[in-house]
Amino acid sequence: MSLNKISKEDENFLKEFLKEFYRQIIKIENYTKYENILMEWIKEFFNYNEKDLKKILKLMEDHEEKENWFSSLIGFFYEYGINNNDDDDDNDDDDIIIDKNKSFKLYLLSINNYENDKNNKKLISIYQLLNIIISKYLLSFYYYKDILYKRNITIKEFKSLENTHVMSYNQFENFNGLEINLCKDEINSMEKYFESTDKSSNDYDNKKELMELNNLGYCYQYGIEKKKDEFKAFKLYLKAAEGGNSDAQNNLGYCYQNGIGVTKDEKKAFECYLKAANEDDLHAQYNLGICYQNGIGINKDNKKAFEWYLKSAKGEYSPAQNILENGLEKDENKAFEYYKKSANQEYLNAQFELGYCYDKGIGTKIYREKAFELYKIAAEKDHYMSQCNLGILYENGNGTEKDLKQASYWYSKAAENGCEKACYYLSFFYVLGKGVEKDIVKGFEYLKKSAEKGYSDAQFELGYYYYYGIGTKKDLSMAVYWFSKAAENGCKTALHNLGECYELGNGVDKNEIKAFEYYKKSAKYGDMDAKFILGYCYVNGIGTEINKEKGFKLYDEAAGNSDYKEYEEEIVDNLDEVKYWYQKAAKNDNKYALYKLGEFYQYGNGVGQNEMRAFVFYKKSADQGFIDAQYKLGDIYSKGTEIEINKEKAFELYELAAEGGNVNAQRSLASLYEKGEGTEQSKEKAIYWYEKAIENGCPKSQGLLNVLTQ
Repeated sequence: MSLNKISKEDENFLKEFLKEFYRQIIKIENYTKYENILMEWIKEFFNYNEKDLKKILKLMEDHEEKENWFSSLIGFFYEYGINNNDDDDDNDDDDIIIDKNKSFKLYLLSINNYENDKNNKKLISIYQLLNIIISKYLLSFYYYKDILYKRNITIKEFKSLENTHVMSYNQFENFNGLEINLCKDEINSMEKYFESTDKSSNDYDNKKELMELNNLGYCYQYGIEKKKDEFKAFKLYLKAAEGGNSDAQNNLGYCYQNGIGVTKDEKKAFECYLKAANEDDLHAQYNLGICYQNGIGINKDNKKAFEWYLKSAKGEYSPAQNILENGLEKDENKAFEYYKKSANQEYLNAQFELGYCYDKGIGTKIYREKAFELYKIAAEKDHYMSQCNLGILYENGNGTEKDLKQASYWYSKAAENGCEKACYYLSFFYVLGKGVEKDIVKGFEYLKKSAEKGYSDAQFELGYYYYYGIGTKKDLSMAVYWFSKAAENGCKTALHNLGECYELGNGVDKNEIKAFEYYKKSAKYGDMDAKFILGYCYVNGIGTEINKEKGFKLYDEAAGNSDYKEYEEEIVDNLDEVKYWYQKAAKNDNKYALYKLGEFYQYGNGVGQNEMRAFVFYKKSADQGFIDAQYKLGDIYSKGTEIEINKEKAFELYELAAEGGNVNAQRSLASLYEKGEGTEQSKEKAIYWYEKAIENGCPKSQGLLNVLTQ
């Protein structure tokens, strides 16, 4: 059905693109941003398949089935002017020119072609049907975005409630005898239809009337374009249910359960749910699961609850899938058997759960190859947790060969489907250039997506990125915000970071009492570094009253309860040494001990590397006149990452330490004079300080001096 000049590869790509676009559009829930969601997906889909947007548009426009198969996609391209993100230096403009009128006509084209054939509305291909459905969606967005947004709010209100019974509200349409649910992936039904010879519809008009009664009841119940009237809603549901509409039967159960337009009667509610559930209504099956789980209108029965959740989840109803994912069945061996049986019936979520059991050894031995197989089956059917876990297996080479490109592909698919964990993993792929071209800004964007979805690890990392300006502008106040969000969600390390921000006034007003409280919480969770700092707070009265006994006890805990060492030569490991110098620092704020603590934090010996903390200790030591600390402080000002670079302050401190005889400071001071950084350029003074450093045993300065004097 295509022109000879279109290759088989391009033909297959066009068909796959049409199918995948359909799958994307039917699962959109955020109608206010549908265009952004679809455009972002298109760009990623084309990038992954290494296709050029403008060339594919040309192929669709040249295709002999352009009106019947591709008019919706062509229209979308012209409505939003999707571009190729052209970065080359020539003057070619790869943008597709926006033409709203053209896009509108294209959306109508396939629908009109089908509707105008009054004598014989004949469908000749699945691609024709997909094109019509996509066009109907895009026209709905074009005209009724505000109404769709209102419906979206109602849906989100239900989704925010856990274990809440749900209403049924679907949209069906008949295409030449094929009844299609426009809110569900029906490609399998379509394929079976086009393989079948029987394409008649005997009772479509009756079904349509009953569906309209149910939907009208829904509108009266919630006041959607009708005056709210729960009694009228109940009567409409009852009439539609008596005619055999399972959605209305489910909604009738909801009314009985909650006393909407009728006296509350949980037993009748259960009976209505059961009747609708037996007609394969996914919402009713889910509601029946809740009834059995909680003993609503029937005795509690977890086994039956599981069975009904399973049936609902098999139809890809996500709340039922979530119930199963969160673990209704606590017996691991029983759960494994349930998932195994259901997976054999090709139930999508059970395939994921069974894969997870094999992956983690739940109710069975770890068998990663089997986990890989099951994740892949579910991932290819768009199960986002399976896609994410498949990415993990590819990344680590578990159950399959290590393949970073495949890992990035599956993380992208899962992220595209809203998986916050996949966004988190994908962010590191872009930051490090693993399986994708390195792009720190894109890495930051994926991390932000994950954090905004509530993933605490991402929230902490995002705070870190803002703190250091990784992939974004440095913003300490935003760092504090995301550390706070991560801490609220249970991230222990974030508590430590917040303590430091409040102690030092980074991104917030300095508040030592708050800092102390955050360190205390972090130490309580076992953070070793926080225990050392909390001990230091007690010993020095920072944010609390001085209590040296508590402080030394915390030093012991942080170092693993090792005994106090009186002499440095007795020290056997880094933690022991950190504890030793904290104890030494407690004696009259020992300037050498403070310097040593600065070194530990600068280089991460025994404690977490922390330039800011090192700076604090070096400054305390330098303020007491310790020359080596003055040099270290100058070096941080000159080259630091956490501390803003300040060459003038670096010069002042290098000068103090150089005059005190620190050879590294003498060499560094000479370099500043040579380059004119932090002071006026002076070749003469640079030579003087290089010579001083050479006299004090710095051979590196000799090479630098030779270069300068050539």
